[in-house]
Amino acid sequence: MKSGAEYFLDYYKKRYQKGELTEEQLSQMVTAGTISEDEKQYIMKREETGGNDPDLVTYYEMTQGILPK
Repeated sequence: MKSGAEYFLDYYKKRYQKGELTEEQLSQMVTAGTISEDEKQYIMKREETGGNDPDLVTYYEMTQGILPK
């Protein structure tokens, strides 16, 4: 189960990804002591999407096999 701090960070991460929160605002939060520099980096970190997920690779190969050539 996630802790309150993890929910808090994930909330800001989603807002940052949507563009509702800027790097400048995060820097101000670090200066104010609301979040740490490590937490700021976590919020700003981009997640890789798709990629090498085995289920997605299998699905892609299966669907490509049934398409006409």
